[in-house]
Amino acid sequence: MTLIELSRGETAVITQIRSPDLKMREKLHARGLAPGAEIALMQAGKLIVVGLEHSRWALNRSEALHIEVSPLNVRLKKRRSWIHPFCRP
Repeated sequence: MTLIELSRGETAVITQIRSPDLKMREKLHARGLAPGAEIALMQAGKLIVVGLEHSRWALNRSEALHIEVSPLNVRLKKRRSWIHPFCRP
């Protein structure tokens, strides 16, 4: 399953980045978007916004198509400020 197949609010673990473009893979890894990272889909549309720990990253659809994920079956509740589910007090 790719990142763009997630529903808004779903969390997942990145399993693989399938891109022949080395620069794209390096860019994603530099942002922390690497296999094993737990992410949440915040917004889907022209831009895909994902939450990762204490940050948010916007990806274009072509980047998101290369990110394979495994859903965690945890949905985030709507909140004004987003906090990663594993960082809540």
